[in-house]
Amino acid sequence: MNKLLLPTTSVALMMAMQGSLAKDYVLDATTMAVGATAGENLVVKEGCLDPRKTSCTDKFKWLSSTSPIKIGNLQVLGQLTGDYEVVITADFGGDPKGIKLLTADNQEISLTFNGDRGWAKFMPNGIGNGGKLIHEILPGWNKYHNFNEVKITVQQGVANLYTNGSVMGEPITFDAGQVFDRVAFEGITANDRIADVKVRGMQTLASCGTPSSAPSSPAAPAAASGDCTADYIDGSLHVPCVRVPNAFGKIDLYDIWLLQQPLSFTFDLDSNRVTLK
Repeated sequence: MNKLLLPTTSVALMMAMQGSLAKDYVLDATTMAVGATAGENLVVKEGCLDPRKTSCTDKFKWLSSTSPIKIGNLQVLGQLTGDYEVVITADFGGDPKGIKLLTADNQEISLTFNGDRGWAKFMPNGIGNGGKLIHEILPGWNKYHNFNEVKITVQQGVANLYTNGSVMGEPITFDAGQVFDRVAFEGITANDRIADVKVRGMQTLASCGTPSSAPSSPAAPAAASGDCTADYIDGSLHVPCVRVPNAFGKIDLYDIWLLQQPLSFTFDLDSNRVTLK
């Protein structure tokens, strides 16, 4: 595996991508194959709705840690600003887990909770004010192997927390122009069963054709003038259009994949998935 070192550099590539589009990230275990993996130490499993049963007519799929001795984590990369929401639907096993909205310098709005054990902490860290430590059964919570929806909504600098549609704790307020660049779901164990994860309203880089202000020479292939969107998928960044000047003064167009280094915002080029179009 090699670092991405193209003649025009990866920085030039990102500068060429025009504007941003709101896009929803969805990870839905019910649509994935049993054994499929996601994030770090997460795998799709199948079983009865009541996990204490070994036999049932209807079986369901969910994401869980790959092993009782492994902790699963998931990071969703993409800018969040303005109005957006983060949603996770799961049967939480009770061990502490967290959801974090993180800035580039690791300031955060975080939720730490224990599910059925009935406490949660929704607080800012280095950014904003408000939030609350809750020492009671979570509002609207379905106990004993039932699935629950936990949702953080943000509207112009005000973050609210909901469990199954019921408000939990106090809102967190911060600068409405604040930009978060990733969402982390942490502490997922083999006892947790995640049905889906959604990040709605994420700003993604898009339209990586030739910018309108770019010079007309050297000429780009016709394919470069079409729509092109870079997509982050389970630890990999797919960039289907990288324009690279060649030795003959022309432009070559590449389709590439980048692999995210664990627990970082650094990507390496996957040399096995570089295609010249």
